Amino acid sequence: MAWYDKGVDFTCQRCGHCCSGEPGFVFLSEEEIETLSEFLDMSKDEFLTVYTRKIDMGDHYEISLRERADYSCIFLSDSGCMVYSVKPQQCSTYPFWSYLFSDKALWNEEMKACPGINKGEHHNREEINKTLSLEKNHKNLKIPK
Repeated sequence: MAWYDKGVDFTCQRCGHCCSGEPGFVFLSEEEIETLSEFLDMSKDEFLTVYTRKIDMGDHYEISLRERADYSCIFLSDSGCMVYSVKPQQCSTYPFWSYLFSDKALWNEEMKACPGINKGEHHNREEINKTLSLEKNHKNLKIPK
């Protein structure tokens, strides 16, 4: 029995916390790279040069969005996400990430930083599990060394 069997409440408050504050990675799939570059009216190569970085994963590289010096996402502006309508899956599924659902203490800890956790819309166990499965099926772009 999972701790979230009765579901959880969450509604995004568009505060930007999940887009800033701590270093991290937003890994992209080939499809997300294509979608973002088209949305920004850029070539794929230009998008990769301007907005992404290679992360050394040992035997290969993966592509992540760049961060600013303060660790905020390259696409976070004063008015919110500049690519909100086409934001990567990792962004659109927050806070429904497997590590946050692995232990209720982690969910409660995240609540200290995210004002939408335990507020608003109720999400049932089936919906949560469906969203968590997206993470497992996400195909980060892998570049051989």
